[in-house]
Amino acid sequence: MGIFKTCSFRRSASPAAAYNQPKSKKSSASLCGEKRLLKESKMKDQILMKLINSRLASPENVFRWEANIIGPANCPFENGDFAVSIHIPTSYPFKPPKITFITKIFHPNVNKKGEISIDILGSQWSPSLRIDLVLLSICSVLSNPVEPFVPCNPAVMLYQQDRNAYEKIARMWTLEFANA
Repeated sequence: MGIFKTCSFRRSASPAAAYNQPKSKKSSASLCGEKRLLKESKMKDQILMKLINSRLASPENVFRWEANIIGPANCPFENGDFAVSIHIPTSYPFKPPKITFITKIFHPNVNKKGEISIDILGSQWSPSLRIDLVLLSICSVLSNPVEPFVPCNPAVMLYQQDRNAYEKIARMWTLEFANA
C-alpha cells in the first residue's frame, strides 16, 4: 500500500484559483497522516491482538495513541502487561512516532524515562512502516535486545556481562510493575 493510495491531492485548474482558496488549518501532510492513522487504527491482525492492544488515546486526536504490549514467552518479560504512550508527529508517516514505556521496565533498549532506542524509530524509519509493525518490533526487542543500547543504562552492563543477573532483575521488575 503506497502513500498515494492513502492520500489524495486536489489540483486546481488554474494556479490563481488555488492561490485565492481559503487556507486550510491543517497541512496536506497532516491530513494525509490523519487519514492513514485512522485506517491503521482499524487494521487488526489476530496474532498481534494477542501481544498488542493499541487504540486512540482520544477520538479527537488521532496523533496520540496508547497501547499495551504483553511480554513474549520465554523471556524475563513473559506475561507482563506493559503500557506505552505513542505520540505521532503531524508529518507522519514521513517522520517516526515517539513511543515511550509508561510501565517501568529493566531493559537495555529503554532508558529510565521509558524512551525506546531502536533503529526503526530513528535512522532506519521508513514511511512504509505502520504503528502495529513498530509495536511488534518492540515486542520482539523485549526478548532479543538490539544495539544501539541506551548509554549509561545499568541493564546494558548486566545484559553484556552477566545475563543471568540481568534476567533475574528484569523478571523481578516485570512481576512488580507489569502485573505478570
